[in-house]
Amino acid sequence: LGHPNYEAIVKMVQSQAAKGMLIDLFHIPPKYQFCISRKQTKTLISKRHEKGHKAIWPLEIIWVDLSGPHAVTLRTGNNYVIDIVDDHTSCAWSIPLKRKDD
Repeated sequence: LGHPNYEAIVKMVQSQAAKGMLIDLFHIPPKYQFCISRKQTKTLISKRHEKGHKAIWPLEIIWVDLSGPHAVTLRTGNNYVIDIVDDHTSCAWSIPLKRKDD
């Protein structure tokens, strides 16, 4: 899913969405050359093309990604995130989890 842009990080810090996030809001970091070059050369390959099938109905095919544990725990105690995407509608949900087995 990649890393968030700088503006998203600033909003997280300002809203105190995560504990222990030390960041200087007056300094904008330089764009990383690696990220720029990857975005220029990366070709997206959809998993639906690998299977040769796109979902015809909502929830026929869903894609799930579990990430964590994250270096910074949310103030709610959540340390994992499960992302769910419906192949047909492209509707996406992100659900924070405290433990991987929740």
